[in-house]
Amino acid sequence: MYKNKLNKILLNDEPSKELYKLIENGEMKDIIPELIKLKGFNQHTPYHDKDILDHTMTVVDSIKPKLILRMAALLHDISKPDCFTIDEKGRGHFYGHHIKSANESEIILQRLGYGEEFIENVQILIRYHYIKDINKNIKEKGIEKFIDDVGENRLEDILELIKADIMGKSDSNNFDVINKLKQMINDYIKKDIEQ
Repeated sequence: MYKNKLNKILLNDEPSKELYKLIENGEMKDIIPELIKLKGFNQHTPYHDKDILDHTMTVVDSIKPKLILRMAALLHDISKPDCFTIDEKGRGHFYGHHIKSANESEIILQRLGYGEEFIENVQILIRYHYIKDINKNIKEKGIEKFIDDVGENRLEDILELIKADIMGKSDSNNFDVINKLKQMINDYIKKDIEQ
């Protein structure tokens, strides 16, 4: 029941409107109660000018309307509050949130009745969406591992999620990281084909 309703909302032009309504009217506690803890959660970081919920909604609205992408966007930071630490300078950190969020997404999606393949795709996108910084000296082996971990069939989707995640941040026009990653992936695949 909730699965069909959620699918329909996620494929709308601006899913955040309906998702916010579900939180405000209390219905979300029966669908994905884990989302409620994101509301008002200050990230204490210069990279984010929004709380976790507002960031999540921006990412959901910014990504193309493909169910796997929208679901990954919705759940990509679901475990951030559980991973929160604050350093001596007052800056927030969320170490390992991408791994914990991927694991929590499996529990949520199983509870809602999604299939194994759908869950696996969403989990992998969430697990590998967090590209804090691509080292300027990243080697071919690092790109090869990233491609192996994500799977060539998910490369377009992971790049979409990373781009949407950037759009939800305070410096939402800085696509240098994603452009570099895209170029390195393309170079690696082209070289691999030529061999």
